[in-house]
Amino acid sequence: MTDSQTLQSLNQILYGPPGTGKTYSTINAALAILDSDYLERHGEDRGALKRRFDVLVEEHRVRFITFHQSFSYEDFIEGLRATTSEESGQIRYDVVDGVFKSLCDAAAAKVSRPMEVACGQVEYIDVRGRRIWKMSLGNTQGSDASIYDECVHNGYVLLGWGGNVDFAGCNSREDVLQRFQSHNLKRDPPRNDYEVKAVDWFVTRMKPGDLVVISDGNFKFRAIGEVAGGYQFQPHVDFVGDFSQRRSVRWLRTYEPSLPHDELMKNQFSQMTLYELRQGSIDLDKLQRLLSSGSTTSTSGGLQTGPLGGYVVTKVTSDLVELTKPNGNHLAFAMNMLATLADGIRAGQITFEDIRSKEAVDKIPGKGLEPHLVNGYNNILAQLVEQLCSQAATESHIEMKDGLNNARVLIIDEINRGNISRIFGELITLIEPSKRAGADEQLEVVLPYSKRPFSVPKNVYIIGTMNTADRSLTSMDVALRRRFVFVEMPPRPDLLGGIAVDGIPIDRLLAILNQRIEALLDRDHCLGHAYFMPLRQTSTLSKLGEIFLNRVLPLLQEYFFDDWQRIQWVLNDHRKSGEFRFITRGSMDAIDLFGPDVNVVRNPQAWTINNGAFRRKESYLGVIDVRGATEGE
Repeated sequence: MTDSQTLQSLNQILYGPPGTGKTYSTINAALAILDSDYLERHGEDRGALKRRFDVLVEEHRVRFITFHQSFSYEDFIEGLRATTSEESGQIRYDVVDGVFKSLCDAAAAKVSRPMEVACGQVEYIDVRGRRIWKMSLGNTQGSDASIYDECVHNGYVLLGWGGNVDFAGCNSREDVLQRFQSHNLKRDPPRNDYEVKAVDWFVTRMKPGDLVVISDGNFKFRAIGEVAGGYQFQPHVDFVGDFSQRRSVRWLRTYEPSLPHDELMKNQFSQMTLYELRQGSIDLDKLQRLLSSGSTTSTSGGLQTGPLGGYVVTKVTSDLVELTKPNGNHLAFAMNMLATLADGIRAGQITFEDIRSKEAVDKIPGKGLEPHLVNGYNNILAQLVEQLCSQAATESHIEMKDGLNNARVLIIDEINRGNISRIFGELITLIEPSKRAGADEQLEVVLPYSKRPFSVPKNVYIIGTMNTADRSLTSMDVALRRRFVFVEMPPRPDLLGGIAVDGIPIDRLLAILNQRIEALLDRDHCLGHAYFMPLRQTSTLSKLGEIFLNRVLPLLQEYFFDDWQRIQWVLNDHRKSGEFRFITRGSMDAIDLFGPDVNVVRNPQAWTINNGAFRRKESYLGVIDVRGATEGE
């Protein structure tokens, strides 16, 4: 665990009134945990921070969800989902992990690399151009659960279809079908039709060099291997009549516990025992990342082999970086060119954006940079130099000891809008730092659907946001309060300093509005500075009017339950001249409205919104000081 992760709270909630940047700040909070060095280098560049955050989201190291009244335990932890078997056509109910449990499993996963351990070196595996198969090796909850461990230990895969028939010499589906029929194994469709198809794929179409992804149900996978040999027939000692079809495999990665399917797939796995994974179902970039992790070079200064911006870095030495272009052609950059650009970054002479915008060569002349090369490959060069400067991933051995180098962040927006007891269930205790896996007081529970033990890893961070002005809520769950660190996000008028619209100081405008709201209500119902941030780009009266009419006024109506008189007090309308009042009051004649026979106790009043006031600067100046909104000024 890094020093920055040690300093970060495992459970924290950013709370404050609307518009104070709570959700906005979750990006910085996540980067402070997952990539604090990057945050420190690019802290003032929001675009760079967002791009890095998006990469982490794509890698599923960050998950973002929003709580609401319908969000349940089944969505968050685990539940049952009905699926139809494509082999038998029968309906079955699978236990499906919710967002939190899948994140915990991914964070806790121990990665083994049997092939690398056996050969004593790290090998780069390029997935492009390879056929990829999904295969099941026994059922984790069935009588054949031991098949997976047997296959991993002995370096092969076994197909349960085909009975005790030797299919050696078969070269087509017709050959396989005839072999079935000669052994009286061809039975009525549809079951047997798939059996013939599966055996045909395994015997005639699967080739050495193909990749095999081993599934664990429809929503997880637990190993990735490379086919290393041809078809073999070997009757199984323990499962007579089954698992007699074999192929040698080099196991590239195994995972314990199994990883969620979305760490690799674009959709869930099919129930079929064996089938080819095509590009529409598998994410090749994710597969490449899984197989490339750990393939670093000690002389590279921080550069890694693997996919990068559509290219693939295939080799890194102290002199050269070799890549494969998206079209398959090869490309090489001299390391001294990358070092020159990196030195310019460190010296503050250029920025990464200068490289992308083709301005780097002009800003550091006399360095021997070739404009055609630097400007022609500006985007990939910027990414290489950024990786070089970050000194990222310099370890050649990446065994994720205790999962600490694989931290994950779950961002829960509007955390106080969900039913906490219903969503967290028994896991509300397990998220406490002292109860996490590996802690002195660690606890685990048996989950109700899967019946498996579960604990929360100590490298899973929860960041929540809470709107203090949400009147649809009563009191926050006390159990949540005791288990989270609360970080206040108050309005920051100082962030609006220097913004003026036709002489209206926006920071003072927001400050005085919040002072009045706090006096009439409380500090939980103030207005956030984020509503006024667009004025940095468009500092016009019409934009300010749009913010007041569409954002400020509806919030005040919500805060004061449509008590228009108090809204007038906040806007200082009661002391302005009529034309500068945002809210105007008129009287009604009760007798004209209802007749003399209706006894109206109070004198009815009509409140209207004066749209013209939103276009007058005096209306806003009058909020600050009534002398700015009187007739004749």
